[in-house]
Amino acid sequence: MPRHQRNPAFHLERWVAGFLLCVALFGVLYLGAVRTGPGQLLDQMMQRTAVGTWNPLPELSAHREWAAVWILLPPALACAALAHQRGPHQRWIVLLCGAVVALGSNITTQVIKLIWSGRPVLVGLSEQWPANSLPSGHTTMAAGAAAAAFLICRPRDRALWGVLAGIWSAGWGGYIFIEGWHLPSDMMAAYLVVAAWTLIGGAVVHHIEAKDPQLAPLPAEPGMPGGQQAGLCLTVGVMGTVIGLAALLGPVARHGLHEATAAPSPWLFMAGAALSSAPAFLLSAVLIPLFSSETKHLARTARTR
Repeated sequence: MPRHQRNPAFHLERWVAGFLLCVALFGVLYLGAVRTGPGQLLDQMMQRTAVGTWNPLPELSAHREWAAVWILLPPALACAALAHQRGPHQRWIVLLCGAVVALGSNITTQVIKLIWSGRPVLVGLSEQWPANSLPSGHTTMAAGAAAAAFLICRPRDRALWGVLAGIWSAGWGGYIFIEGWHLPSDMMAAYLVVAAWTLIGGAVVHHIEAKDPQLAPLPAEPGMPGGQQAGLCLTVGVMGTVIGLAALLGPVARHGLHEATAAPSPWLFMAGAALSSAPAFLLSAVLIPLFSSETKHLARTARTR
């Protein structure tokens, strides 16, 4: 009598571990940026520098509902087109998963800001920024919509859409910082919220795809599946993060915290722009190989059926 074996193509423990890691990183970020004086000072000085720095980008509308339209409309159209490439038995399920990830991310962001609505006054600047704005709602919109497209696309196209999702998320995160709407930590927190929901949605989508005998496999490539796309995101993310940290902490190490943050400077602007955008690429660099390696196992299973 044959024994029942668990499907080797689905590794739930990977998704759970990734989700818990996102939660832990979010907690560390919140404690460092909101609950410590140096974190508040650096964060808010970067934001103040962005407000006073000219940039050639068009000013975002004061009516923020129009910003939400520009953030959500292109990914929504992409999701509709990508869902059409799916088989009829998968189309509505993966669309639902993408919608749940996008909606769940935004609800989570608003609930977090509702629960932790205040910001302790640990430095003088905190009196001008008393509310907790972490995570950024608009950045969550952008990253959540991009994550939905990442989930909905065919498995063979997911690495490409992981790069596009990183570009869309990072672009809006940097733009929102430059406009002075949010602190850099708000954008980083938004990326982590969306990444956590993407892992939840990814576990469901891969469970569905494990039962699909017509799974579109990844293109044949040497090494790690999705490695080239993940490598591109990793390179951009690491370079941007290193530049941001060097621009932020270099003057602090040289002159001391209070002197380095005594007045707005180009270094603070560079640090804020980089740290508001580059972490999105780091998360794409992790999610692409995770999803691609799982899909590789699924493709092997499909070919043996």
